[in-house]
Amino acid sequence: MQSHHTGLDPANLALLHEEWESQNTPANPPANPKKQKTSRGKQPPEDTGCSPELSPIVAVLPGLIRLVNECTDRPVTKFRPTIKRLIHEQLFMELAGDSIIDPHQNVQIESYVELTIRVLVRVRRNTQGQDECSDTPVTPQMFG
Repeated sequence: MQSHHTGLDPANLALLHEEWESQNTPANPPANPKKQKTSRGKQPPEDTGCSPELSPIVAVLPGLIRLVNECTDRPVTKFRPTIKRLIHEQLFMELAGDSIIDPHQNVQIESYVELTIRVLVRVRRNTQGQDECSDTPVTPQMFG
């Protein structure tokens, strides 16, 4: 299994980007998105990895994936308080310890939590599909 510089599996990082794009799809997309130019007239860089907006989620996602895969008896939504706390702590660290929270940041945290839950649900579904059944014969166990 390969890993990205963030510690995330590339497939999980792709899931995150896919969910992020589906959440932030504009109602009226531009006619030709490849022709968008930056203020200096250059083409915007192609997918160079993680967008800065997703950095709080990318920082906490590897640990959350391990947690969700270990606790398969609980639905992912039960981890909502943990996810919210971890993202809040990550934003606190990224803002250099600024403890002032504005209303926009609370909305942003809720958005991050929902995005993270959607990604975790998909990751769990993918891993359960791989780990749930096997075609390999098993030796019978005798007890007693």
